[in-house]
Amino acid sequence: MRKKLQLLLLLILAFQGYAIAQNDVNLPIPTEAQLTWQNAELVAVFHYDLHVFDGEKYNQHKNRITPVEDINIFNPQNLDTDQWVKAAKDAGCKIAILTATHETGFALYQSDVNPYCLKAVKWRDGKGDIVKDFVESCRKYGVKPGIYIGIRWNSFYGVYDFMVNGEGKFAENRQKYYNKVCEGMVDELMSRYGDLAIVWFDGGAHGPEKGGPDVLGIFEKYQSNCIFYHNTQRADIRWGGSESGTVPYPSWGTYPFPYSHATNQEVVLKNNFQLLKEGDPDGKYYMPAMSDAPLRGYNGRHEWFWEPGDEAHIYPLEKLVNMYYNSVGHNTSLILGLTPDPNGLMPDPDVKRLKEFGDEIRRRFSNPVAETSGSGEKISLKLPGKQKINEVVLMEDISHGERVRKFVLEGKTSNGWHTIVEGSCIGHKFIHRFDDLEVSSVRLTVSESKGEPQILNVQVFNVN
Repeated sequence: MRKKLQLLLLLILAFQGYAIAQNDVNLPIPTEAQLTWQNAELVAVFHYDLHVFDGEKYNQHKNRITPVEDINIFNPQNLDTDQWVKAAKDAGCKIAILTATHETGFALYQSDVNPYCLKAVKWRDGKGDIVKDFVESCRKYGVKPGIYIGIRWNSFYGVYDFMVNGEGKFAENRQKYYNKVCEGMVDELMSRYGDLAIVWFDGGAHGPEKGGPDVLGIFEKYQSNCIFYHNTQRADIRWGGSESGTVPYPSWGTYPFPYSHATNQEVVLKNNFQLLKEGDPDGKYYMPAMSDAPLRGYNGRHEWFWEPGDEAHIYPLEKLVNMYYNSVGHNTSLILGLTPDPNGLMPDPDVKRLKEFGDEIRRRFSNPVAETSGSGEKISLKLPGKQKINEVVLMEDISHGERVRKFVLEGKTSNGWHTIVEGSCIGHKFIHRFDDLEVSSVRLTVSESKGEPQILNVQVFNVN
């Protein structure tokens, strides 16, 4: 009996030592909100503002400095946020974000601190609340809601790049007033609509150390499990360095600074945002990149808001699929910009393309030939007989941090083992396409890692 107890004790101690070794890797670990973000993979952001209704091409520079002459042009008579969110869900989006305010400063909800809001228009007798409608639609369709708050520019209050114009006490007093309005809006938006997946500050949010509003504490008071993006105090994700919907490979989920690109400009701006695009495998902070692009960004256009006559610039299906491989397949989440029209609906061509995109991604990745998971330096996957494969999906269990630093994936052919791909970063997801290869098994060999590799999934596919 004593020997059995001693053996049991040794096993317990060995297991505890193993667990300590696994946790003592000293790697950045994602929060629950960051895990939710990366697991979402596809995200929609809906841009809606007063200039959608002016019948003109969007002019960013003009809209940032020119107040809208008549805010009652805002009149989406057929507004249907259910239709918006369903279109996003059909594309596969698990998170959807709405611009509660953008560059005009007009707020799409019932604000008590910002009079320039839906209370001020004739639409719905001044009682409309699109943020409320949107969040309810998200919950109806099982999509996590997020809110985008634009405070960097405000043509109504005359704010440019966070700051009011003027000098002396005039500017000082107006800045204090504007900061209080911003803080009040953040309080309203963070407290009224339940749990959110992300709050996105357009172009960042100057904190009090730069003369701006103190928004982080308000956010943390109400939204403890939410992505904060971003200011110089905190950034939970980073911009991926372009608005192409893609990042290069590798794109690590870790970063050397606690915020993304508000400071350290001499490093961040170098080589066309290389650091933002690629991250840093030795970075001390978990801050995955996002890849963003407007759906209407094809063939010379790049439109985040609805404009007349722009249907020809919706990305073709083939381009969207390629975007997916080079964003989700490169360890980032893909954010697609969607554009409700003046009637308050997503245009039919956009809805159709989103459905086609979602159907195609599901067709490609819903039925693996075989899959497995495991820990350690070698993981083998035996296929049901010889099979043609041409795509592979690898995933780490990033709740333990990004551990893999160098790997090779091989397939066993009739002529022996054949190298399919060699790489560095796996992270949340790595997707690789290759020419048809007939194999009976595949094996993943990790030659360099920080701690024992934790592989959540190895999947192989034959995609026609």
